[in-house]
Amino acid sequence: MKKLILLLPLFMLLSCNPNKVQDVASFEFNGVWYWVAQYEDGATKQDVEAYVNKWANPTQTSHFFIYDKSIDLSVFKDETFNFTKFTQTVLANKPQYGYYKMPPNTKLNTDAVWLLEQSQKQN
Repeated sequence: MKKLILLLPLFMLLSCNPNKVQDVASFEFNGVWYWVAQYEDGATKQDVEAYVNKWANPTQTSHFFIYDKSIDLSVFKDETFNFTKFTQTVLANKPQYGYYKMPPNTKLNTDAVWLLEQSQKQN
C-alpha cells in the first residue's frame, strides 16, 4: 500500500507533463499525410523525433514539418489547402525540422523540406 501511495504522485507528475511537441494541423493529399506541428522551448531533437515516430502512419507515407513556438501557424488552421498551396506555405517559412517516413521502412528521413522544393521544380 505504501508503494502505491508513493507511486501515485509520480504518476500524476508524469501524466500532467505537457507534450513538448503539439499538433497544429494535418492534411492528406494523394494518399500521403502532411503534419504541421510546433515545439516548445526546451524541446530536444529527440523529443521532435519521438513525436514523429509516434504519429507516423504505418501504412501511408507521412511528412512532418515542425516549427518552434515563435512562429504563428494559425494559417494552417484557418485556411483550406490543396497540395500546391500547402507546399508554397511551408516553403515560404521553412520549418526547423522536416521529416518523413515511408512504410514499411522504419527509417526516419530528414529531407522532407527538400522533397517539397523538388515538387515545385517539377511544376
